[in-house]
Amino acid sequence: KPIQGRVTFEDVTFGYEDAPVLQDVSFTAEPGETVAVVGQTGSGKSTLTQLINRIFDVDSGRVLVDGIDVRDWNIQSLRSQISTIEQDIFLFSYSLAENIAFGLADADQASIEEAAKAAQAHGFITGFPEGYQTEIGERGVTLSGGQRQRIAIARAFLTDPRILILDDSTSAIDSATEDEIQRAMRRISKGGGDAPRTTFIITHRLSQIRWADRILVLQQGRLVDQGPHDELMQRSEDYRRIFARYD
Repeated sequence: KPIQGRVTFEDVTFGYEDAPVLQDVSFTAEPGETVAVVGQTGSGKSTLTQLINRIFDVDSGRVLVDGIDVRDWNIQSLRSQISTIEQDIFLFSYSLAENIAFGLADADQASIEEAAKAAQAHGFITGFPEGYQTEIGERGVTLSGGQRQRIAIARAFLTDPRILILDDSTSAIDSATEDEIQRAMRRISKGGGDAPRTTFIITHRLSQIRWADRILVLQQGRLVDQGPHDELMQRSEDYRRIFARYD
């Protein structure tokens, strides 16, 4: 079943071994929204996104995708339409083209290159003697951290997920390259036609937080405020304190 991209948390509580990580979290992200999640280390940011694709299941409350509890979705159908890019990128000892197209047997070279260009990866790929056919070592050890992240972003662009989760995914990328990637992300964040993409961003970079449609402010596992940057700067002392520490 195709996902439209509405994500709702209803009074969600989750913890590890009786230690609460998220407590009574409620919000709705509409299809096409870009949602930034901010908070101090340990506030539950990554855990929140991991409840969407069922890496974990809630202790109480519900996580809904398009109004359906994620536990009632076919898990393969759900996860096939959610793409997560994390700081620790896993790549395979295949060619660069095969890594970008991983899981998409029908991807052609033109679409692979288009995704790589959007992710600002085309330039360094074509700098290798073998280009897109360059074999990389296990986990991409022959690439720099920034190059690995751009390959993962290209893979996400190519799979065209309805829900995209970016968890510190540009931490190893220089600011100029990140700006180019952000522009590409903004272009594709609305998706094509009737298929908008819902994007969740966890980052310490102010430039990414500012352009989010909605920002969720977490403090010790609780959602203490939400809204766009300008509104939160005016009314939320918690947000101003967090924002002041970000780079």
